[in-house]
Amino acid sequence: MFQFIHTADIHLDSPLRGLIRFEGAPVERIQSATREAFRNLVQVAIDERVAFVLIAGDLWDCDWPDSAPGLFFIQQAARLGKVGIPIYVIKGNHDAESKLTSAIRHWPENVKFFSHKKPQTIVLEEWNVAIHGQSYGQQQVTEDLSAAYPPPVNGAFNVGLLHTCLEDGGTDYAPACVDKLVAHGYDYWALGHSHHRQDLSRDGVHIEFPGNPQGRSIREAGPKGCSLVTVGDDHSVSSQFEPLDTVRWQELLVVSDDSGLESAVRAALEMAVGKSDGRLLAVRLEVIGWVYGGQALRDRLDAVAVEVGDVWLEKIVITPPTRKADEGGTGRLPVPVTDEIQKLIGSLQTDDGALSEWMEEFSEMRGRFTGELNGADTVQALSEKQAFRKLLAQVGGRL
Repeated sequence: MFQFIHTADIHLDSPLRGLIRFEGAPVERIQSATREAFRNLVQVAIDERVAFVLIAGDLWDCDWPDSAPGLFFIQQAARLGKVGIPIYVIKGNHDAESKLTSAIRHWPENVKFFSHKKPQTIVLEEWNVAIHGQSYGQQQVTEDLSAAYPPPVNGAFNVGLLHTCLEDGGTDYAPACVDKLVAHGYDYWALGHSHHRQDLSRDGVHIEFPGNPQGRSIREAGPKGCSLVTVGDDHSVSSQFEPLDTVRWQELLVVSDDSGLESAVRAALEMAVGKSDGRLLAVRLEVIGWVYGGQALRDRLDAVAVEVGDVWLEKIVITPPTRKADEGGTGRLPVPVTDEIQKLIGSLQTDDGALSEWMEEFSEMRGRFTGELNGADTVQALSEKQAFRKLLAQVGGRL
């Protein structure tokens, strides 16, 4: 029996440029989170005494501005090298051979990159394992790389290391067919590219995306980590999720009117913090209720977040409920009126960057409508953003 770690889509030092427009964002902690997650991965590998580590593409996000990402990786790989743990890496669409032009050409002896020219097989005699893989030569790879992977090594535990979008993810990233992967004869397919954990195992063949070790935006919400895989003497496979993230993105829904809002938000945040195991939570909060937005609301809820603990409110979205009660008696939450418009209004009430963009694009329309709804004297007495936010509140109330 032995264990190994399967990870992918690490995106070391991913730039996260969009954070700049969020006032008060913990930018440094979020930008360093990919490194911290990789440190955690190395520590899990050491603690569990794994046989090897597999990285199924996109170790880096893009070409480096300097050598810092490479030097960090070398430092962490050296930690594994000291205890005899090798790392096997294929390059994906983000760190393809043609994109990564770093001057670093000599990696630690325990780090092996698969060639982009053709599939390779590396045999680990100590564990009776054969690892098959091929890196990307360029960002777009439209052919099914797995089709050219060599046949399995007889009697060994065979692993296919593949960065792929599969069949349903387009054609630019080595599309592969699950049925053909199963028929190829390998015991385990270590996939990368999808940032969401998926188990696609079938007919005794383990096929898995581990997801990325660290979420980088609200689009990658929830726990993130790697797969710790145990292989029995009979080549049976069991895989367990190991959380690695140090910043966890999360969406929370609160139903409340203005008078009870702080209490409802505090209760939701406390529950989330209690499950976060000390991580920083980056929360997108949606409030369903008759609540006035603006900076005052942001200040109120930011204060609640600070009181609760290590929480940053990434965005607050206000969604007014329907005016009519649920006549069906289903007990479900009311469906928001004109849901998309209301969500947009709530977002613009709390997001200065988005508000500025909309004000620029619709300046002429804003001039006409603010005069009709607020009166010229009122508009001039208010700042531009205050006037537009007041307009949004009035429009939302009339829907």
